[in-house]
Amino acid sequence: MSTTISMAELLKKALDKASSMGVEVTRQGSLILNEQTAFRLVSKLLEELGVIYLSIKEAVKEYPDLVEKYGLKKVKIDLREVNNGVFIYVPKNTRLIDPVYNCFVLASKGFVQKVYNLVIVDDGSEVVGVTGCLSLVHEAIHSSHEEAYVGEESKYYKIMVHNWLPKVVVSAIKRVTLMSEASYYDYYINSTSLNRMSFITDVFHEGGRSSSRIDQVVIGSEKSKLQYITTTYLSAPGSNTEIISRVLGMGESYVETRSSVVAIKPGVRGHVECRGLLISDKATIAAIPILKSGVSDSTLTHEASIGKIKIDEVEYLMARGFSEDEAVSLIIRGFLETGLDKVPEKMKPVIRATLDKLSGAKM
Repeated sequence: MSTTISMAELLKKALDKASSMGVEVTRQGSLILNEQTAFRLVSKLLEELGVIYLSIKEAVKEYPDLVEKYGLKKVKIDLREVNNGVFIYVPKNTRLIDPVYNCFVLASKGFVQKVYNLVIVDDGSEVVGVTGCLSLVHEAIHSSHEEAYVGEESKYYKIMVHNWLPKVVVSAIKRVTLMSEASYYDYYINSTSLNRMSFITDVFHEGGRSSSRIDQVVIGSEKSKLQYITTTYLSAPGSNTEIISRVLGMGESYVETRSSVVAIKPGVRGHVECRGLLISDKATIAAIPILKSGVSDSTLTHEASIGKIKIDEVEYLMARGFSEDEAVSLIIRGFLETGLDKVPEKMKPVIRATLDKLSGAKM
């Protein structure tokens, strides 16, 4: 028997419960419920349905067996040094039809935020995880490690939006393990300038006929130095993967995407597509596709290109009534759009709004 859970309905229950407890939840049409209160109420309601949604520190104390079984397998970090992070466990045959949201905020100057997230999607289940990372201060460090285990015939959608400030330094490592017929979809957007970014994503296809797709939309602006290293390991027969990147180079930024597919077992397929669009003569984009195979029965392909907006494309749109700025914005918008057909329906309006904003980023 399978279970379907609506996060929207659970949140409504949480708000109703908070109101009955005397907590003021709205004022002049705005939600003002304390975030920690909301988190705990939703967490409790989920727990009654078998879903565990806690801070990582709480999970270590309350569910040490699960943390030990699934955690710290692909990353090495001392949990005593972690000051933030979430733990999500979705039991077998459970489908969460609304996204589970997390937000990590840098709010203190000079603060070093160390995050560890652990996501477990058990056999036959489905979940959409949405993470927003942002900074309210100009000088801080965000260091995160995330592990995800996706069980047999399960689906895990990961949506991440980075929104930093120019002097912030970010280091992120994400490692995902896929079992038989598991599916993983990753959509990432970096929309603002920051000092430096090092982002490593590794996906391990350990089960047969597992699939993954990773879409990255990266905006390099001002003097940002951004590096994205993405590798998928096709370690089981019938597994397949796609890595797609769209990079916009503005200001004096440097953006490097290093996307690799490694075929370890026969009967696997992989594709890498790296595309860059230079808006500034002072920006640099390095698009590096890497294919590696030690077996004859594998199909690995790649495409890579870096270019500028073509004058004839701008003139074509201007001849049809658009201004030059509107024409350039439309071209950028079309370039950045990738993977929207894979994004869960409830997240599409958010992604479209972000892409619309980014398409005018040069203005």
